[in-house]
Formats: sequence, C-alpha cells, structure tokens
Amino acid sequence: MIYEGTYERLSELLEPHLGEREMAYVRLAYDTAERAHTGQRRDEGFPYIVHPLRVAISLAGELDVYSPEMISAALLHDVIEDSDTTRGQIAEMFGEQVARLVWLLTKLDEVSLPDYLAAIEEAAETGAPIVKLCDRLDNLRFVTHSPKLEKKLRYVRTTEMYYLPMAERTNPYLYEELSRALEATRIHVAALV
Repeated sequence: MIYEGTYERLSELLEPHLGEREMAYVRLAYDTAERAHTGQRRDEGFPYIVHPLRVAISLAGELDVYSPEMISAALLHDVIEDSDTTRGQIAEMFGEQVARLVWLLTKLDEVSLPDYLAAIEEAAETGAPIVKLCDRLDNLRFVTHSPKLEKKLRYVRTTEMYYLPMAERTNPYLYEELSRALEATRIHVAALV
C-alpha cells in the first residue's frame, strides 16, 4: 500500500465502482474539505488535506469501502473541528447521512475520549467506527514524523487503551494494521527516550 494522499489516487480507486454522479459527490466533499483546511498544516509538515485524503484512500484501497457517503465523511471528518463549517452546512450539501457521520466523528472538547468513542461504536450501522479507525490508523502511521514527543506518547497510550480494543471488536484487518503501526511507533518512541 502506497500512502500517498492525492485526490487523483482516490479517484483511481473509486472510478471502477462509482458512477459519474457519485464521483461528483465525492469531488464536492474533497473540494469542501480542501477549502475548510486551506492554510492548515499537519505536524509532519504536510498540508492538512493530505490526512483526510489518506483516510478516504484507506477506506477504498485497504477495506474495499466504496460508499460515496462514507468516503465523503472521511474527507470531511475534521472540517467541523478545524473550520467554521457547521453540521447544518454539511447536511445541506451532502445530506443527513453524511452530516450525522461527520458529527459523530467530531471530537468536542467537553466530551471525554471514552464517551466519544462509545458514541461512535453505538452508531456502528453508520460506518463511523470504520472511518474513525482509519483516521487513527493514518494518524499512527504518520505521528513518527511529528516533532512532538508528548503527542507520540499520547497516541501510543490512547491507541493501546481505546482504539485497539475498538478495532478488535470492529474489523480484524484494522486491528492487525493498528497493532503493526502501534509497534512501529513504540519502537520509534523508545529510540527517542
């Protein structure tokens, strides 16, 4: 698996499975996310939009998930947290299903991580757990590029405590991939401390 984060790569994965109208829907989600994340950068130095793209690419390329709603939610999963985009605007543009998914994936400061993840798991029929686990997998795969040691340690700790058990209950492939990425991150962190 090549972990490139380009819209062209996502398109290549989706086009054999989606019609023109569905591809236009996904493109609108990408364009919306790109605008919402304009000027934002990840800790590893990449433009922020690369992260939601990689999450969507993981869904299609690793899990064979081609639902335009789930792919769009993956692309939009951080826009409420990181911009002035509202749930209502997402519902208006993409419908209630995507708005609900994005809202479930939005981590509000006043909600604890265990409560946040429990709400996501309770909504398993929406696909939110799969998108969230792909999100964590991407974060874990690239956190080694972050200059922030505390962030790396936090990702190791929260993945062990919450995300790995969630993955074990949700999807064997994601459990294996998270386990692999967690071990690589542990080795990386051990070399730093």
